[in-house]
Amino acid sequence: MICSLVTKTLGRVSMAALVLAGAVSIGPARAESTAFGVPLSPNVHLYSYFIINGMARGAFLLGKLHQKDMPLLIQMDETTRKVVLRNLDSQTIRSDFKAEQVLTRYLDLILK
Repeated sequence: MICSLVTKTLGRVSMAALVLAGAVSIGPARAESTAFGVPLSPNVHLYSYFIINGMARGAFLLGKLHQKDMPLLIQMDETTRKVVLRNLDSQTIRSDFKAEQVLTRYLDLILK
């Protein structure tokens, strides 16, 4: 039972770390347009948004987020979605940076 709980928790933390590391590392890699010789997808922020949104839903279903957290979480989700969609329309270094910042704050709300 305890081993199962630890494994699940480590899995969530690993996923969160992976998403955060991907979001944070996009900025410098975007300037070169490749990371480790592989071109980055222009949709990387959108993919990160979908992953973080799923993590928020999962945290709510598991009871880690409560009803009182929902107004702030919904507001942050809407803000993040708008910034990511704006970034898809016009990708610049500034819009990439803004998308990364908002995605990081959204993820921080879930992991607190």
